Amino acid sequence: MSLLISLALFFIMVSLGLNLPSLQFDLLKHRPALIARVLLATCVVLPLAALLLLRTPLGQGLSPAITTAVMLMTICPSAPMIALKSRKLAENPQLATRLQFWSACAAIITVPLWVTQLPLEAGETIWSVSAKDVAFQVFTVQLIPLLVGVSLRRWCTEWSERWNPVIQKGASILLLVLLALILIVALPKVTPILIGNLRGALLMFILTWVGIGLGYVVAGDDNDERSTLPLVVSMRNPGLALLIIQGMAPNAIDLKAAVVGYVVVTAVGTAPFMKWRQANASQEQITRDA
Repeated sequence: MSLLISLALFFIMVSLGLNLPSLQFDLLKHRPALIARVLLATCVVLPLAALLLLRTPLGQGLSPAITTAVMLMTICPSAPMIALKSRKLAENPQLATRLQFWSACAAIITVPLWVTQLPLEAGETIWSVSAKDVAFQVFTVQLIPLLVGVSLRRWCTEWSERWNPVIQKGASILLLVLLALILIVALPKVTPILIGNLRGALLMFILTWVGIGLGYVVAGDDNDERSTLPLVVSMRNPGLALLIIQGMAPNAIDLKAAVVGYVVVTAVGTAPFMKWRQANASQEQITRDA
């Protein structure tokens, strides 16, 4: 399981790097405020929102697996499917990839800080893990494959353009297989927990829409940004969350299944937003043609 998680995340991040013609310092140079707003929203504000919601009546009494999964997912940015979804909405799909790059870089600092700063009552003993261990984990499975992908794109352009679609599809299939395996293995054990914690699903749904709202607010007036940033902020990285769990609590099947549950809730929660933005884009196209 650990090998499958690592392979899926590694190839996803390599593919992300292959989509970047450079390290995207131009975006940092020309739009530093945009990057700062996005990183603040996705790496700081959304985890804080999760902590606050877990301390409300809605979050009280939830199982440790649900609570821990919520916190783990909210502290893990740069979801692998953001770029694929943004292509359906934005005329500039590279914006999502660029922001994913910077979110993945920021995660090397923010994820270890969040893991060590979370109160013990927020979950299981997983929070006692060393910040250095988590930082090393994030560095090896996110930044290194990103740099590998960027280097291949720069020095082997033709090769990367030819093979990146294959690598991207393979990585997506690996991740889907991983999530399906976890769900199948854990379903008999976890179904009663999920049914008994419907408030947990509601809390995940609310956090998804908090992320969408944050992304829409920090996007400004640009239509591509308004379509892309809500996905960047609301969608989380299950591969990274599962890797942390595998390293600290490998037998926590219920916790892994709760992470998969968060992915499902996020997909359901972002669907209305995507339909609205697609309809909005179609209406604008009709207006321009007229």
